[in-house]
Amino acid sequence: MIVLSDQAIERLVRLHSGDATSSEFHEFDIWRAQSLAHERAARDAEGLLGALGETETAQHANWRDMVDPQSASIAPAIAKKPLVQARSRGFVRHRPVVSAFAGLAAMLMLMVAGLEVGDIWARYHADYVTETGQYQSIELPDGSLAHMNTASAFSIDFSGDARRISLVSGEVIFDVAKDADHPFIVAALDGEAMAVGTVYGVRIEDDCAKVTVQEGIVEVRNGTGPALRLSAGEQGAYQSGQAPEINTDADIATYGSWQRGKLIFNSQPLGTVIAEAQRHTSGRIVVARDGVRDMKVTGVFEIARLDDLLQSIEQTTGAHVIELPLLTVIY
Repeated sequence: MIVLSDQAIERLVRLHSGDATSSEFHEFDIWRAQSLAHERAARDAEGLLGALGETETAQHANWRDMVDPQSASIAPAIAKKPLVQARSRGFVRHRPVVSAFAGLAAMLMLMVAGLEVGDIWARYHADYVTETGQYQSIELPDGSLAHMNTASAFSIDFSGDARRISLVSGEVIFDVAKDADHPFIVAALDGEAMAVGTVYGVRIEDDCAKVTVQEGIVEVRNGTGPALRLSAGEQGAYQSGQAPEINTDADIATYGSWQRGKLIFNSQPLGTVIAEAQRHTSGRIVVARDGVRDMKVTGVFEIARLDDLLQSIEQTTGAHVIELPLLTVIY
């Protein structure tokens, strides 16, 4: 799910690219006029990207160097500062100086505002929580192990006839202790996955829950349609109002690679790769062009060295990366 701040950044990067048409400038005016939230996102993105023009390098660049001479006349008032110094091969990477931080303050607020109040409240009251970039294995009261991925939270209730887990956010892989009299149930969104003794992971992605089985059998249901029975090596998914179904596109072979400190991708769209990398870093990463977002990526990357991933993208895809302290734009 792309939040308004990401949409504003993507649109502005496009307008600063030199390839934008007059209709795209007009469309941006229409987009930002949709609501006060759209206007705030547009203004904050303008301040954020405009901060690049305050660096010593960018101050020597001219806006006309950033655009095609035939389209320069249509640049609106928002294009008062160059996004970054341009060269014939495209955008160049450089790091801004301290003066850029003033323009980034609003972006911090947007990043926080991107979380729903209910989600923040639920995480605050969860029994177990990992922050962004934190990973933890927990032994539960019944002897089961819960392997928590980055930015995850869940609570437990083992007081009744079933061992119940409420997954609030993120992803957890459960190595379930066998107890035939007390099924192990993980509730996520409006559904649940039940097992007795097995190894399976449950992950929340926006409005979708995914259940991946590594050992044993897991039954998934959400009150819509029949329950889905998953065996080892299968992944199921469900959304509100849609019955659980097998996810045939799942790459089971690389599932759980984060437990080994790695992210593994096999011919995955760059947009998918960046969405996964985003889970492991607090800075915002935005892919600002559809053609770049659809490029295929294959590789093994260390979570602790995600800069290697960005460098590989530049070297192998022809995309360009602009890095700020709190924001990275891939264009």
